[in-house]
Amino acid sequence: MKTMRCVIPVILLSFIIHEGKAKPTAQIHFMGSVVEAGCWNDVGTLEIQCHNKEGIERYIIVENIVTPISSPHAMVKQDYLDEDKQLTVLRIVYD
Repeated sequence: MKTMRCVIPVILLSFIIHEGKAKPTAQIHFMGSVVEAGCWNDVGTLEIQCHNKEGIERYIIVENIVTPISSPHAMVKQDYLDEDKQLTVLRIVYD
């Protein structure tokens, strides 16, 4: 039992030291698909309207979606799918 008490802190310490030296080398690539009916927004409002599975509309309040999110490693990109700017794709791009 005494040996186990000594081994666990050594393992944890070596893991912490290893993690402290690690540098991020991977990128996240997300590919998704639509699993519910589409959403739309009215230009000039802070709401995105969607349909859930029962067909009931829900309203999501959106704070200025044109402004990048506050993370230094990601930003929001907005692309309109139609001329009336009713259909929008929001992409979170991580660098």
